[in-house]
Amino acid sequence: MIPLKKMLLATLVGISILLTGCNGSKDVDSPIGATSPTHSSTLSQEEALRVLYQELLAKTEHTVAFLKEARVGNHTIYAFQHMINGRAPTIDFVHSKTGKVYYDSVELLLDIFINSEDKEPYKAANYINKDIYYLEMKSVNDPEPTTWSTYVFNEDAYTSAEAAKKAVVKVYAENHPTLSLLGKPLAEVEKITKVESIKAPVETKDEETTEVTQIALDNILILFDKDSISSEIFLEGQQEILGVKIGEPFNEISDKLGMPDSFGQDPEFENIYTMRYLFDGFQIEFYGENKDANTVSALIKKRI
Repeated sequence: MIPLKKMLLATLVGISILLTGCNGSKDVDSPIGATSPTHSSTLSQEEALRVLYQELLAKTEHTVAFLKEARVGNHTIYAFQHMINGRAPTIDFVHSKTGKVYYDSVELLLDIFINSEDKEPYKAANYINKDIYYLEMKSVNDPEPTTWSTYVFNEDAYTSAEAAKKAVVKVYAENHPTLSLLGKPLAEVEKITKVESIKAPVETKDEETTEVTQIALDNILILFDKDSISSEIFLEGQQEILGVKIGEPFNEISDKLGMPDSFGQDPEFENIYTMRYLFDGFQIEFYGENKDANTVSALIKKRI
């Protein structure tokens, strides 16, 4: 570890030499891929350390030490261990090409992704017709290798593939013309669909008959609860939902949506198999006559 007072003097001298010797300065805020008028287009470890100290000059007493060299694709990154006033050490990063300082590995990886012209190498999965990306940074020439990583969807970072998939579903649900009606008040749904609701008799589990408010569309039935909020949406025919179509077999649906939360013979209806997926705010059940059959309908339910 390098004490501040000694390092600060050496740093200021080094900065002076750099500034007078190259007739220019390193743009620490330049975007990925930019080139500054320095002796070399790539920073050395020592130059990266000076850049980091420039960023930290306004802070309180601290110590910084070189930790590791790492790579993301063709990007070389220097990692430094940084401690302020005896607190737990943190890791800062300096991009060797741009001299930009990052105090978080996710911020660094996301910046590399956003500024990358070719994102295809980072593609990890396609979920509900949306691409999910994965970036990984690994230390090099390191007896104890370290890896930093993140998943990316819609230029936002996520800690896991599952978290990214949840974000995909959220965006999908908010924009799908049918699914976005779930949880909306009756008057708003009537205005959007331009269809008036009706009250229809429905048989309950106890074989009693009750009236339910509903709006019927083409192969779509929207049901409302006692508070006049849309709580269930029934789909049949060739309706599309979550990137799959009613009529596809169960195995094709699971290939696209992943492992279901449950799948088997329906406990309430004989000769009906149900495949259930649980998502934030809603669940969907696909129905078929047997486990190998094509699906015939689906029911979307609001979840609290």
